Amino acid sequence: MKLIAAVLVAGLALISFSGVSAQTFSIEKTGEIPLDLGDEITGQIGDLIQDTDGRFYLTDFQQNTVWMCDSKGRLIRRIGREGSGPGELNFPSGTTVYEDKVIVLDKGNSRVVVFKMDGTYVNDFRVNFFMATGILASKDGRIAVNSLWEPTLFTVFDMDGNIVGSKGERVPDQSFFTMMGDQHFNQTSAGHILYSTVKEYPVLRMTWDGTVLAEYEADSPGYGKFEFPSGVQFPHVNDILKTWTPILRPLAISDHVLVQRKKVDVENGVKYYGDLFTLDGVPVQLAMELPFQFYAVDGDLLYGIDTAPVDEGADNPYIVVYRLRESAGQ
Repeated sequence: MKLIAAVLVAGLALISFSGVSAQTFSIEKTGEIPLDLGDEITGQIGDLIQDTDGRFYLTDFQQNTVWMCDSKGRLIRRIGREGSGPGELNFPSGTTVYEDKVIVLDKGNSRVVVFKMDGTYVNDFRVNFFMATGILASKDGRIAVNSLWEPTLFTVFDMDGNIVGSKGERVPDQSFFTMMGDQHFNQTSAGHILYSTVKEYPVLRMTWDGTVLAEYEADSPGYGKFEFPSGVQFPHVNDILKTWTPILRPLAISDHVLVQRKKVDVENGVKYYGDLFTLDGVPVQLAMELPFQFYAVDGDLLYGIDTAPVDEGADNPYIVVYRLRESAGQ
């Protein structure tokens, strides 16, 4: 993949962490990719993925569209438009790619919408559970959708919308607090599902039939479970956020798994932290300070979104690129 040539190198910003093993890792900023959308302006980006050809797909829940860009951030096309008819989207929350198809979780319309790569509408099917939050496509064309409000971890569909099966069990979290978890559903290069409940550890690595291959859990500094304050029947959200750190999208990077956590400080804003594990679940390094929430991975590269434009007077955000590396001398 010729992604490195597309990155505008912006110097090195090195972020180091203290670890729990003999290994020490750091995250190094390698560059940034401004979005060149012509006269178009993005809204709020809720998801970012990259396909095997280096194209980026940015799910925009405010503009109700998916921005398809090349590896240099140049707009190829918009996929979907606002509405509830064929090929239209209402609050899309995630995107996945399978062969020549772009598959969008259309949360506001409670359905999945399938497009061709050229943006042509193919079909859609209903997702009959509330607040669907994540979508993945397997290597053989199955589609997994999950919801924090369902008693299962995820439901698997075929491309026509027929339910293949529901996998795993969980306690539904019918609380608006869990919606703050952002993206929390992902897949490894081997095709295994990485699943976070958002609410608390553990994070799971699973097969598509629901078999758990590994669990990721650690008593990480600053980690706090979702708990209601003692003796308070209707607590204010700020009281819960004083201790709770929602667990976001896990990422399989190199031969490790990075579990991302979000700390919302009512007065000082949002901070992100990462717990690094081996693929088998052994903690390597905990409570890393992360500059952004990262959404996508390519080898040892991490991709996130910075909402501040690169150039003065520009309107659109840009993709930030970081690299995970083992520190010298280890």
